[in-house]
Amino acid sequence: MKIEIFDVELGNCILVTADTGARMMIDCGHNGSTGWRPSVHLPAKGICAIELLVVSNYDNDHVSDLPRLVKNVDVRSLLRNKSVSSADLLALKSEKGVGAGISELAGMIDRYTGGPPQVDWGAMTKRAFYNSYRKDFVDENNLSVVTFLHHGNLHAVFPGDLERPGWERLLDRPGFVDELTTVNLFMASHHGRENGICEDVFEFCSPALVLISDAGIRHDTQHTAGWYGNQATGMMVDDRMRWVLTTRNDGKISVVSNGYNATVTTRAH
Repeated sequence: MKIEIFDVELGNCILVTADTGARMMIDCGHNGSTGWRPSVHLPAKGICAIELLVVSNYDNDHVSDLPRLVKNVDVRSLLRNKSVSSADLLALKSEKGVGAGISELAGMIDRYTGGPPQVDWGAMTKRAFYNSYRKDFVDENNLSVVTFLHHGNLHAVFPGDLERPGWERLLDRPGFVDELTTVNLFMASHHGRENGICEDVFEFCSPALVLISDAGIRHDTQHTAGWYGNQATGMMVDDRMRWVLTTRNDGKISVVSNGYNATVTTRAH
């Protein structure tokens, strides 16, 4: 299995390729500074379809390239917080304005109404959790989808922009803590902002490596790198020990698992 975390500044875009060749994309943000877009990158690599698109958060930086992506790549299924309807989504975004990506997503919510896709993910397994709209929260961040991926000895979590209250609610959800106890690759929530930290999570989770998708210092995104580093046990990356990787400093981050060991490499686009 291969996980590629792309440098999309304060957005998010992750491509997961299973042993079988089946592909999952978690979010589809783009890089406004370099011009990098998944809608261009995937076809250039000969990828004409993804089996599953996971939308982790209902903010435009997570779906900014969605209108172009669906034109260039066959998106076969959608995983999102299903407690939010298309009308709910448009209402949530009405105050700050509905971006093109959110508008496209609202239309997809009404089109992608089937059950879970039957995809052969090989040795990879996945599990997703999210809080409920209105019952639990009414803000986009705490409605984020938290996705756990497992492949042999690699156990990763991608929590979108979940904030402390959302983490705390999910810690009471059956099975959530069990998933956390396995995690050794941790994507920092909300691009590393302090409001994405929940100290209680790390009572159950001891990752080897923390990843942060961020741009230059903006909205306190870098201030938590040292704190996250103290929660990590460390891992060899590009022949040296690392505890925290950021797309800001490290560019694209690649993780390859053979089921026994994981190799992590970095490079700029």
